Amino acid sequence: MTRANPLDPLVLLGADQQHVATRAQLRRLGVPSGTIAHRLRPGGPWQQVLPRVICLQTGRLTAHQKLRAALAYASPKGREPQAGEVLLTGIAVLAEAGLPSAGHPADVSEVDVLIPGRRRVGERGFVRVHRASGPMPGGVERGDGLWGTTVARALADLAPRESGQRRFRALCAEAVQRRACELGELLDQLLARPGALGLPQVARVVEELTAGVRSVVEGEARELITHAGLPEPLWNPVLFLDGRFLAVPDAYWPHACVALEIDSRAWHLRPADYEHGLTRANRLTAAGLPVVRTTPVQLRRDPTPVLHELTALVTTGPHGPHDRISWRRAR
Repeated sequence: MTRANPLDPLVLLGADQQHVATRAQLRRLGVPSGTIAHRLRPGGPWQQVLPRVICLQTGRLTAHQKLRAALAYASPKGREPQAGEVLLTGIAVLAEAGLPSAGHPADVSEVDVLIPGRRRVGERGFVRVHRASGPMPGGVERGDGLWGTTVARALADLAPRESGQRRFRALCAEAVQRRACELGELLDQLLARPGALGLPQVARVVEELTAGVRSVVEGEARELITHAGLPEPLWNPVLFLDGRFLAVPDAYWPHACVALEIDSRAWHLRPADYEHGLTRANRLTAAGLPVVRTTPVQLRRDPTPVLHELTALVTTGPHGPHDRISWRRAR
């Protein structure tokens, strides 16, 4: 009679869990402590990647293994994580959602996890711990057995740790622009944190998103316009000519019937969107609206000519088909 190999269950475990397991899980599968220690020896076939978490192979962890290891570490000791009990959050969720400023999922260096507020888990290795101030939010199943927060919650969890205002502004703008989350949901999550508006990066994002700004370059243009003493335009409004859709300019002064277009491939989702932006500016001009066109580079290097042109047009309006244009605010 052939004797069963006590490590046979690990074959299934490796397939289901990408070769990541807790020490307690291995013991329940019948793997002796001595065998675990022997396989974790220097030069052995396994590696310990976090306290209590073992990878059943050597070498660099894959992106999936890293996320699974973080969830296993942050789960209650002695068992594997249950659905929604510990959630991925922060940059890992944003990268998975495809936000350009979050980088590629494979390049995430630190993994953020959200745990219940009373759980006692310290930050170790590449794991950053966030604690829920109330009940754990509902999780989103990623389809690979891993659970994470919504994009809006991930941004709110990231906010206190994000010292660089520019990247946080970009992440929030991208999330709304790409429909990764609803504007109202994101604002609710950001404002739900006590003292959130005391954080400069949060206060700025809330103000800009509420105003209709949908990219970092639009935020920078808004600052220049304010410093120049120009009235606040509408950002990304939907314009109608005689009740029919006309275009969505980057900025529009309704009292003067003047539009601003910031031409840049970098701030559009696809090359086709950039071409659409050029068509949009042409449609506005064809309808008789004065359109001031610029680029991010020009705004950063020498915005004076653009601001002078805007000032001249805005202060001498209304222009063109003013009485035929109606608008709706950005959503």
